Amino acid sequence: MTLACDIQHTEYIAQLARHMVSVPSTSTECQKRGSVALIVRLVIDKSQRFPVFKTPRCLDSATPSELVQCVHSFLKQPDFVDSRAQVLFIQRAKYPGDPWSGHIGFPGGKREPSDISDRETAERETREELGLDLSDPNKFLYMGRLDDTSVMSFFNRLIMVVSPNVYLQIVEGTPELVISDEVASVHWVDFEQMLKRIDNPVVPFASDYKAIPVDIASRTFVSYRKTNPWWFRVFRRMFGNLYYTVLPLQYTVGNTLNGPSKFNNIDDAAAARKSSSKLDLDYGDLEFATDSELYLWGLSLVMLCNLVDLSLPFDPRSVNTGYISIASPWPQMQRYLWADFNWMVNTAHRYLWGHYSRKPWLLSMRTDRMGAREVGQHVDYFKAYFRASKLAFAVSCVIKTLALYQSSKLVFAGLGYLVDTFLGEKKS
Repeated sequence: MTLACDIQHTEYIAQLARHMVSVPSTSTECQKRGSVALIVRLVIDKSQRFPVFKTPRCLDSATPSELVQCVHSFLKQPDFVDSRAQVLFIQRAKYPGDPWSGHIGFPGGKREPSDISDRETAERETREELGLDLSDPNKFLYMGRLDDTSVMSFFNRLIMVVSPNVYLQIVEGTPELVISDEVASVHWVDFEQMLKRIDNPVVPFASDYKAIPVDIASRTFVSYRKTNPWWFRVFRRMFGNLYYTVLPLQYTVGNTLNGPSKFNNIDDAAAARKSSSKLDLDYGDLEFATDSELYLWGLSLVMLCNLVDLSLPFDPRSVNTGYISIASPWPQMQRYLWADFNWMVNTAHRYLWGHYSRKPWLLSMRTDRMGAREVGQHVDYFKAYFRASKLAFAVSCVIKTLALYQSSKLVFAGLGYLVDTFLGEKKS
């Protein structure tokens, strides 16, 4: 059986190029928008010569098929046979009031009124944060955009939308980075690190399962986190944490560049945690990066999951039947107290948001205005989770209520029997 890690990385990039132009991306309407850049590059052995990418005469007017053909011709060259694909990640610097301080993600930021498009936002933010000019057609090829990713509140309310834009570096050497104070470090991570999750999918709460615990009470009642009233403590004890899946990404020092930010480490950021914002989350002493691993989770992991989905040149279930996605499993509640909730959510995840229910595998029977069959009905990762979790939570509460009711009946029946027995013995 062929493993995902054994397939040449150029095949993944070629499939990604095909799907980026053939599978339409989905936009979500929202006034508050952000945009990020997912940058992919190919690394070859020093003894080989990096091929030259033949750009179409007019890149802006080139048809999607022409761009795909150029990418395929570029990737098929012999020097790319053993090349490795790498994806660029950043660790954000730690600043007071920033809810994403220290998190791992992609370069990008909020859309400004002066930005014409989400793509322009991604390119402007990347230029400001890293000094990379993604609009240079001689160094980077714009491959397209992925489905919008929604930032949801704990009550499934849409807060903002992030648009992921994909770029392929077409020159051997990455232009010199000029890292801003907003970025703590920059990492190029081998694509193999993502493919490992296909070969070895994780099971919730297993030994290789890593998760970020988020306190449900603090997310639900933010204003009471500091006062900590008695009912808040009871609520926290009952519901505990929500565990968000983490994808560990190993990196090397040679593919890392540290930034100048004074909030580069956890100790320097201790004072920053005292500041609060509407999205502020207390992660305690959690670190999102070590000296050898990055811990990707949340929105960035969902965007990477969508990228991997479109790059697979094979059916991943043929490699491992337990595979759902590299972002799986869905967030879990306390392992034992809410075991029924977790089981229902995980079942829904496998059968309602499994690999065959996502792009590019899902085909709709509906057609568009031109009569073409619609491809890949978009179901946002967290929207799908919240839908399933609402039903699972309601059913779980009903089960617990019935169990408590039946248990109380048995207890009272037992007490009544003991009292009757005791009184009967006394009379005799």
